[in-house]
Amino acid sequence: MLRPPSHDAGTCSRQLPVTLAPHTDELLPSWISRHAEFYAVPPLTMLRHCLPEGSSLHAADRSLNGDQVIQLAAILSTEPATVRRMTFANIAPSSRRLIAGKPLQ
Repeated sequence: MLRPPSHDAGTCSRQLPVTLAPHTDELLPSWISRHAEFYAVPPLTMLRHCLPEGSSLHAADRSLNGDQVIQLAAILSTEPATVRRMTFANIAPSSRRLIAGKPLQ
């Protein structure tokens, strides 16, 4: 009998059965949080389903590499370019300190 994939074993996560379309100008942490709310799990749990090595939504928003973008896009049934547009990965490191960690409004 086959065992289901395990996050501890370092195996790739499975595609979600239901995915939510991103809103216009939505950021990656918000999108992952909406999925987490839909599945009734904490946002960090949802991130780790998609990226087992993920440490925080804040870090994922700023430092995804190409493989992580592809993996996240596959699990959330979207294009890698869509995921990349939702991040601050292309912002120069010297400017990242100007980005608020939490919404201010």
